[in-house]
Amino acid sequence: MKTYLKLFALAILLLSQKVFAQNATLSLNNKNHNINLPVEITADNLSINQSSNTAIFEGTAYIGQGSLRLSADKIVAKYDENTERVSTVEAIGNVFFTNGDDIATSENAIYDIDSGLLKMSRNVLLIQGKSTISGNYLNMNILENNAYLSGNVKTTLTPN
Repeated sequence: MKTYLKLFALAILLLSQKVFAQNATLSLNNKNHNINLPVEITADNLSINQSSNTAIFEGTAYIGQGSLRLSADKIVAKYDENTERVSTVEAIGNVFFTNGDDIATSENAIYDIDSGLLKMSRNVLLIQGKSTISGNYLNMNILENNAYLSGNVKTTLTPN
């Protein structure tokens, strides 16, 4: 009986390593992404607050930089007054973030362009191919391919 338990534990250990390896491929990584590319933002409406260096895009708001795309009901872009570069982007409501065929959705997101850090919250769903992972919060570094998902995490891995 003890031998069967040891074999069962070994099988679970080996299987979990394979599952975690598959899980690691769920990312929105782009090793070739250039943070110095122009950032293009479009929307139905724009309001600018020069005292806080923010631009608020509302109504079908869309932002793109290279192959990265972000859309939401509202996007608040914070920019550096001296360089006029967008430094952070906050997306609110019906957030869709894509990098090629990989997709992430949530209710809210904050993306720091210089560091590549993407924080998503509320009903986070990552889709890569046929595999999905969902949870309440996501912290992902787009440039370093590091991710941490927490709160009610569920993964569905489907072989290609």
